[in-house]
Amino acid sequence: MKSISTYVAAAALAIGGTAFVGCDRDETASTTTTTTTSGGTASTDTRTTGEKVGDKMEVAADKTKNAAKTVGTEISDAAKSAGGAIKNAAGGFSGDNANRVPALVSDVAEAALSKDGLDDVVERFVDADRNRIGKADLDKGNDALNALVSSIGADWTAKYNTDFDVHDADKVFTNQFMTVNVGELSKDAGGVKVDVDTDRKAGGGIETKVDVDRKSGVDSPTNASADTNRNDPGRNVASVMIPASHGAPALTVPLIHEAGGWKIDVPDTLDAAKLRSNLVAHLTEVQNMKAQWPATSDEAYRAVAHHVLMAVMDKPAK
Repeated sequence: MKSISTYVAAAALAIGGTAFVGCDRDETASTTTTTTTSGGTASTDTRTTGEKVGDKMEVAADKTKNAAKTVGTEISDAAKSAGGAIKNAAGGFSGDNANRVPALVSDVAEAALSKDGLDDVVERFVDADRNRIGKADLDKGNDALNALVSSIGADWTAKYNTDFDVHDADKVFTNQFMTVNVGELSKDAGGVKVDVDTDRKAGGGIETKVDVDRKSGVDSPTNASADTNRNDPGRNVASVMIPASHGAPALTVPLIHEAGGWKIDVPDTLDAAKLRSNLVAHLTEVQNMKAQWPATSDEAYRAVAHHVLMAVMDKPAK
């Protein structure tokens, strides 16, 4: 994309060039007569040379004016794009894909505040955690959690005149609430160095073996490093840091970027039963504080998300 300085320089050249049109010699005093024919009829141009030069200058000025408008529009558009980039950079999130983290936080909070939403919460966890927790224990024993979700939902609608539905995650979950830093797994991801062996086969082909965990052959998709997606050098990982607020202590949430986007890397101590009890405990705390809920729904979304993330990171409520 052309830089703003390129457009400015082009405009300056275009405008500067018009100052010399017809001015290489003195043509303001003499008079010339030019005869032209149009449709068989002769006409005589009796304008003085100065008048002709003036007409040329007007035409050139119009062209320059139009060119300047075009350049000005392009400069404005470029400035808007540059301004947008600066605005994003100033948002407090560093690294590629960091701007997609607010949507994940929003999804987890909304899932936790939905009836029978436990399975939807777990869908936001990394592969290893989803596989460990499974689905069998997620859709039973949720009566207490569902009753709490219903009660909070009713009080939420009464106070904020809307359902618990984050319409603009980027506006709600900004750097005023959390800091996001994104990095990449190193070439020694998985805790050991990555070995890549190429052997010539009897038929003349090449056989490649990649071994991360135990150097015993090609990694199995079910081994520890592969299951947690931590044996893939270059994969994006992130750290979400939330300061103490909303009656909850400071919290750090590790993320891993999978094919479906950002996922939460929850502690291995978390299973279906503990996730359920954690959410009940933290949402009960939210409900007990309804008299102190923030004046705006945006700040209230942040408060609930903070407690939901505490629950999924296996942190106790008060």
